[in-house]
Amino acid sequence: MPRTACLFALLAAVALAYWPGAGGGFVFDDYPNIVDNVALHVTHPVWNEWIAAVMSSPASSLQRPLAMLTFAVNHYFTGLDPRPMKLTNIAIHLINTLLVFALIRVVVLTALREREANPDRVADWVAWFAAACWALHPINLMGVLFVVQRMESLSHTFVFAGLWLYASGRRRQMAGASGWLMILAGLIPCTMLGLLSKESAVLLSLYAFCLEACVFRFRGSDGRRDSRLYVLFVFLLALPALLGLAWVLPKSIGAGAFASRDFSLAERLLTEPRVVLTYLRWIVLPDLGQLSLYHDDYRVSHGLLDPLSTLPALLSIPGLLGIAWLCRQRRPLISLGLLWFLSAQLLTATIIPLELVFEHRNYFASLGICLAVADFLFLAARPGVPRRAGILLATFFLLFCAGVTHLRALEWSSQVRFSISEAKKHPLSPRATYDYARTMVILTGYRVDSPFMAMTLAALEQARRVPNSGVLPDQAALMFAARTGQPLQPEWWQDMYQKLSQHPIGPQEFASIGALTKCAQDRHCAFPREDMLQMYAAALAQGPNAEILNMYADYAVNAMADQDLALRLWQEAVALRPDEPQYCVSLSKLLILMGRFDEARAQISRLRALGKIGQQEASATMLEQRLRFAIAAKMPPAAKPKTE
Repeated sequence: MPRTACLFALLAAVALAYWPGAGGGFVFDDYPNIVDNVALHVTHPVWNEWIAAVMSSPASSLQRPLAMLTFAVNHYFTGLDPRPMKLTNIAIHLINTLLVFALIRVVVLTALREREANPDRVADWVAWFAAACWALHPINLMGVLFVVQRMESLSHTFVFAGLWLYASGRRRQMAGASGWLMILAGLIPCTMLGLLSKESAVLLSLYAFCLEACVFRFRGSDGRRDSRLYVLFVFLLALPALLGLAWVLPKSIGAGAFASRDFSLAERLLTEPRVVLTYLRWIVLPDLGQLSLYHDDYRVSHGLLDPLSTLPALLSIPGLLGIAWLCRQRRPLISLGLLWFLSAQLLTATIIPLELVFEHRNYFASLGICLAVADFLFLAARPGVPRRAGILLATFFLLFCAGVTHLRALEWSSQVRFSISEAKKHPLSPRATYDYARTMVILTGYRVDSPFMAMTLAALEQARRVPNSGVLPDQAALMFAARTGQPLQPEWWQDMYQKLSQHPIGPQEFASIGALTKCAQDRHCAFPREDMLQMYAAALAQGPNAEILNMYADYAVNAMADQDLALRLWQEAVALRPDEPQYCVSLSKLLILMGRFDEARAQISRLRALGKIGQQEASATMLEQRLRFAIAAKMPPAAKPKTE
């Protein structure tokens, strides 16, 4: 079959596998990054709205502006409809599939050299299998159907393109032609463009170094070592790595670095080797019963033998590196695949205080294992019966991956199916059980005569009883009871107070307090004032927190009508986080309402200064207009400007 026809068939198969999942909704991190991110919701072709949207990511200090721009474009044309956003993600994955095919084909052609009688044909089939294995692998589904993880897939569009340019340039050099322009274009602009979507792209130069070490061997057309390549990697890999480590290390080992986590740095370093081996197992033997969004029930390692698998996992990582080293001469593609897999874990499986397990972190890592499998099944096997057996196994593996991916896409095809599936896979996961309870709440529509009423109450109670459940189920139970006229159980409040005062304050705590605050100030929930005040006090017991103060101030001004208390709280929040524009906006609105116009002007000036490229201009203009109206309303009639 011609190469083009094979690629079209592959793209069609990938699109069909993922198609059911396009009908699903938003989940988990989609809400803070997209749904609740008001700055992202561009509705007018006004430049400062677009700049505000591009710089609105709450996930990273680098803002990931290119990824945020694509979300803003989606919203501008289709609003908060998840389907077009997921279709965009599928399109990006299809583009990446083509780039992976092109990259692997160049790599295989170089690795084969004179080993095969028909290297082009063999390279086509190996590249097609590796690309198909990667594109259809179920572990990569989260990089496609989890909307916010467009950051990951779009970032890797530039990683794959950069590696293809690098490999093509090096292949030209080894053939005696000039390739430096392609090499530099692959490493520098592609890394920079990838970083505009997510920090994962910073590893591009490391992947290129692995490619050089295993396949090209730093040699030129004459077979000799090319010292210019060593210099290149000193400047583009070694020095940036040292600078990056100097920047990350203090943030990871400093006091409070892991304050919002339920594990320490030492426990993270003990646990992550087990996580990496779990990823490897999921790639080699995909298990529909284990692949999921929520893995917050993963057991933390507290010692070398707690659990017992910790020490063997620690020893296995250098073991994999040793296998890669031993294979580099006879099986360079297996060596490269293992190094790519391990290199891809450096950011997310080492000292940075991230969560322990997420499947989308393998969007590149899985390609390394797919390449190693392709080498084993197609190239390591001798021609004849062994190679035909390899091709048969490869076909079975592809069909199996495609089937599991399609079944996972069906799980993601609706919010109800997704929530039921996740809770069934992880009955001890706080997030999975809470998400199921939340879905049941939505199904009731807060109607006391809903047929889902009893199931919802049971799901909420189950979510509350899960170990390490956090405050989300308590918040959901309180809101559901308040909105359906059920009694508010004192134990729900007591659980919240205890968890808020004793556990780290993180995204779940912010979300819970924010939801209760909004429900109360919108008059949907008649919560006792003393309980709400005790909730804020419990959250602030661990020390001042700008976001808690911000929500407390919202409640004070909107539910208690206590402007003086709200003023003190917002002033403290601004002092703690002077770089947060929303606190400035809220404080300015209150100052205008209280008639303190000079102070409001100062806050508006501060807000405008925060937007160094104009992203806060729309908010500042809105506040200035509100200020003018307030001043005009306070003027005596004789002092007001006359109108025709």
